[in-house]
Amino acid sequence: MPRKKSSDEHSQIALFQAPEVPNAFRKPVQVIHSKPKSSLSLLHRKLANAWLKNASDTPSDDGWWTIHTATMAADIGFDSNNRAYLIDSARALMGIIFEWDVIAPEGKRKLWKASVLFPEVEIRPDTIRYQISRPLREQVLTPEMYAMIDLNVLKRFRRASSLALYEHCLRFEKIHRTTEVEWQLLRDMLMGESADAKSYQEYKVFKDKVLKVAIAEINALSDIEIELIEKKLGRRVQTLAFNVRKEREQAPEQIDHDENVLDIGEMVKIGILQSEARQLVKKYSHQQIVSAVAYTKKRLTDKKSSKIENPAAYLRKALSNGWAIVESSAPKPGNPTANPDKKPDLLEMYQVKMIREAEEYFSELNSADQTELISEYNATDVSPTLKVKRSKPGKAVRTEFFKWLAKHTWGDPKPEDLLQYAQKLIDTTSNVIKN
Repeated sequence: MPRKKSSDEHSQIALFQAPEVPNAFRKPVQVIHSKPKSSLSLLHRKLANAWLKNASDTPSDDGWWTIHTATMAADIGFDSNNRAYLIDSARALMGIIFEWDVIAPEGKRKLWKASVLFPEVEIRPDTIRYQISRPLREQVLTPEMYAMIDLNVLKRFRRASSLALYEHCLRFEKIHRTTEVEWQLLRDMLMGESADAKSYQEYKVFKDKVLKVAIAEINALSDIEIELIEKKLGRRVQTLAFNVRKEREQAPEQIDHDENVLDIGEMVKIGILQSEARQLVKKYSHQQIVSAVAYTKKRLTDKKSSKIENPAAYLRKALSNGWAIVESSAPKPGNPTANPDKKPDLLEMYQVKMIREAEEYFSELNSADQTELISEYNATDVSPTLKVKRSKPGKAVRTEFFKWLAKHTWGDPKPEDLLQYAQKLIDTTSNVIKN
């Protein structure tokens, strides 16, 4: 059984403050479920992922992608001064042949079966240029089926077989169990069709020397926990599968109650992220959530009123303001009395406040939801210089991201929001003067 992680290991990521933030990309299943014809080192696997992520993040007009050596080293956690080893490993990737999508049924595979992943590589003093295999290029850039691979998680692995098994299992984390694979095929997927792999002709040896070590490393260092399932034919193990569970799937005590589980489901349907919904059931009572959800649903179906572009943001506001159908005194948005005498900088002050709240909101989400939001932000038409790419972005990137997140989460400020904020400023100032 996989061990339980300590509370420290469950700590959430704080964007731009923690040493690492999600650095993820969509890796197509055809590549994940591939079988290299020769052995791949840990560095080979990390380099390949860094190149694939760079390609998915960076448009190319001529089929060539460029990555700076320093960026590549940071992405894979290569902190050695042995640059020659790094370059030699990059050069070796050009000659490794893969058989693709090997666990898919034969009838569902593409016509092509094997090729190199990076057919052309140019190594320069500070950069590396490379091409991606033409049959795979479309799958890499716009994958239909994929797993979200976080380079920061891959940095932690110490063995190539552990990294390969992690990617294989992560592909199935949403359904909690991998497909069954013949153990010899899994061995070759992890180790390549090499002399090293063929030396493990007996399952018992492969299990003791490779599988057990990889499972222990994944459960100790990654964001998932896996458990081996063996299926036998007679007395011999024939196929293997794995139970897969996300690290943070343990539900807090507050959502063990049926009513809280239902509340989370209702909020998720409207568009609230699941990890945020878990926080909201701790912050608001069951009745408050039921009332706000009902109020939001009624407003969404009201054809006489203007269309709500962001239902999740509307629900958040309904919760914070206590809007409810049963309360006749509940404030109705959309009919506020504008304040013509508000200070010219009130909007800017309010935006600064919301950026701070967006930072706090983001820090409360789990890493999967954080990754999803970062990917969504990077997919907007924001300037390439303002995209979140590094673990510690600059001030301009932080400001732009959290400004976007505030708008994405709560929508544009309405007049009643500014009035309410102005009143709080007045009350605060009055209290200071009195004291």
